[in-house]
Formats: sequence, C-alpha cells, structure tokens
Amino acid sequence: MAELIKTITDKSLFEKIFYKFFFKNNVFLKTKNGDLKIEFFGYTDGMAALKIPFLKNMYESCIIFTRNESYTIYANLKLVEKQEDDSYIFVPLKFQIISAMRREDRKIVDIGGQGKNIIYITNVISDFIIQNSLAMDSKKVDHVKEIVRFDLEKQFKQVRIFFCNEGMTDIRMKYFYEKKTPYLIGDINRGETVKDLNFFNYYINNIYGKDYQLINRKNLVSEVSVPVLYKARIPYGYIQCNGAAPLSESALLIVKRMAIVVEELFNKYKLFPVPDERLLVSDISKKGVGIVFRERRFIRYFKENSYVYFDLNLPDNKRTACLAVIRNIGIMENKIIKVGCEIRELDAPGEVNYDEYLNSLGLT
Repeated sequence: MAELIKTITDKSLFEKIFYKFFFKNNVFLKTKNGDLKIEFFGYTDGMAALKIPFLKNMYESCIIFTRNESYTIYANLKLVEKQEDDSYIFVPLKFQIISAMRREDRKIVDIGGQGKNIIYITNVISDFIIQNSLAMDSKKVDHVKEIVRFDLEKQFKQVRIFFCNEGMTDIRMKYFYEKKTPYLIGDINRGETVKDLNFFNYYINNIYGKDYQLINRKNLVSEVSVPVLYKARIPYGYIQCNGAAPLSESALLIVKRMAIVVEELFNKYKLFPVPDERLLVSDISKKGVGIVFRERRFIRYFKENSYVYFDLNLPDNKRTACLAVIRNIGIMENKIIKVGCEIRELDAPGEVNYDEYLNSLGLT
C-alpha cells in the first residue's frame, strides 16, 4: 500500500490529535544526531508542553513524531519558552499524518546476556566512514590510483578513477551508489546493436549527456565503467575507461579485475578502520534489525539513509555478513541509542543461517 500523507493546519483539531496520538505514547524529537525520545505532557490554550532530556540548546523550530501500527504522525512546533526540569512550551504549526501498511512483524530478542537468543554485530563499517578514510589518507589513495592508471592507460585512451570522497554528486558515483552494476557501451554511435536499449538510452541521456568533458572529446566512442566495492557490497568509487574504438566484453573483464585490485590494495594498506567491539541486537525481522548501545562514540558509524556493512553473529556460532541501510537513529531512556537497519543483502551461506534463526523465533 502506498503512503498517504494528510497535512492538518486547522488549530481546532490540534488538541484531539495530540491526545489521540501523542499522549502516553512513544514520542521522538528529530535532531541532527538522531531521534531523541521525549515526553508529551499536555496541550492547553494553543500550546504544547514537552519534556526533552539531554539537549543543551533547543531549536527555535522543530519536528516531533510518534507512530502506531497504521500511522506516523509528525508535528511542526515553534519554541515559546524553556521551563524547569527539561520542560519546554511550544506552539504547534501543523501536523502531517502518514499512513502505510505495516510491512512485517519484529521479534524482540534477548539482550540480557543470559538467554540462547542473544545476537550481536561485529566488524561494522559504513559508507561515510569509508568516505572519511579516503579523505584522511590521500597519499595512499593517490598511490593506488597511480598503480591502477599505469596498467589501464596501456589499453584505453582515457582512464578515470574516482572515489566517493571526491563528491557524491558525480553522475557515475550516484549511479553506482544506487545500482552497483558495471556497464559496457561498445559504441555510442551504434545504439541499434546493443542488447539493452533502455540502458543505452539512459546512459546517453543521463551519464554521457551530462559529462561535458567526454562530449567534447569526439574521438572517444566507447566506455566501460565498473564500481569499486567494499567486501563486494558497499560502492565507494568507480573506474571509468573510454576508447577511441569500439570496446568488447573483454574490456569489461579487464576493468573488473582492476576494481578488485583497488580493493585488495586498500585492504593491504588497512585504509578502512573496523572496530573490535560487539553491539547488541534488540529486535529482528526478515528485513531488518535493531541495534542498541550506550556509548556515543559508536554513533559515528551510523547515519540515516547510508549503507552499513557488518557481521551478524547468531546463536550456535553461526554468522552472516549483512549489507543494510540505516533507516532511523533514536536516543531512548537512559541515553541508550537505538539504530534501525533495513537489510539489503546477506551472503549466501549466512542467509541460510539467518532464515533458520528466524524460523526458530516463529518468524517466516
């Protein structure tokens, strides 16, 4: 079912909405560090009272929200005053009610450390940690580029090696971040001969057509581009090679091998830091996991809507490698931080382990 959004600005309805959805429910304030759990006290004379812990400086305007099985309800608020004991007074400006079917059930798992169902993640790394690492160690990055370029320039007229720290607005980087699929354009002047005409048209209009440097080099008629992937999962760069003559599938294989060489060299140089600590999993489903921790230093590994890769450690010493997308970050009671992840990919052997574990919990 598609999401339906209803915006409400009629002030006569505000009190009803607050007490129907926010009163005695879990309420969160959106902050730059994640969603902070707060408490709704009440609504009177056109103003709402909230308790907001842990926040040193309150925003002049903010958004709070709550959820139930059918809706997510957002309230846009304007600050009036701060009172004692972390209490604040706001004037509500509008509400947005978003309805969507609940996708699946989640199972709360044991995080007390004693039960058989305790699970945790290790070896976590995210795309923006990779991006920062590339930016912080430019000498090693440039050295890897030189090695790869030296080999490829023997075979291609133009070679470009690009990494995400150079800009996520790059047209090819944006494509590979979403698709992760290598492509070969054998000859831009012979679209009628390609196997996938839809992609060829996409390339001409959205990649080639926006690459003004390439357009101006009329002698370049072909291209092969391949993403560079962390653990074959997280895209963080690409290799682009162009030819003055048509290219065949053999060119695609050559560039694929060099993308693997890039990953091997970065592993050799230990460019990307991976923490040793275990982070507990609080809840689990077929398509998602919730991760909890108390130490704020771990929050730097997570950012909403970014890729994250980790090993999910299951009972009986079973493990699965997981690629996920961070969907929400919440700061709960006692300053516990909870991260909600949507699972995108599991390694093949680990997927069997994961399905068996879900079945043991009664989740199918």
